[in-house]
Amino acid sequence: MTYQELCPIDASQEERRYFYIGNIFENKAKCLKCGDVIISKNVHDYSQCKCGNLAVDGGSWYAKRTYHEENSYEDMIVYYNRIDLFIKE
Repeated sequence: MTYQELCPIDASQEERRYFYIGNIFENKAKCLKCGDVIISKNVHDYSQCKCGNLAVDGGSWYAKRTYHEENSYEDMIVYYNRIDLFIKE
C-alpha cells in the first residue's frame, strides 16, 4: 500500500503525521532528455531516470532534485491540501 492510498490528497496534517507522512502527495519530476517521469515514494527513495541525468529523492517529506544539465527537467510535484494554489484573489 502506498502512502497516497493510506492518506488521500485531502487528508489532514494530523492524519498524515499519524502515519509519518509529510506534506508532499506526489514527489515527481520529468527528465526532458529521456522523457522518464520518476517518483520518490518514501523519505529515502532515491530514484533516477534511465539516462542518468535526473534523480528525485525525499518521498513525502522533501523534494530533492539532482541533475547533470541545468533546465533539463520539469518539476511535477503535488502537495497535500494546496487548494490555495487554485484560489485567485
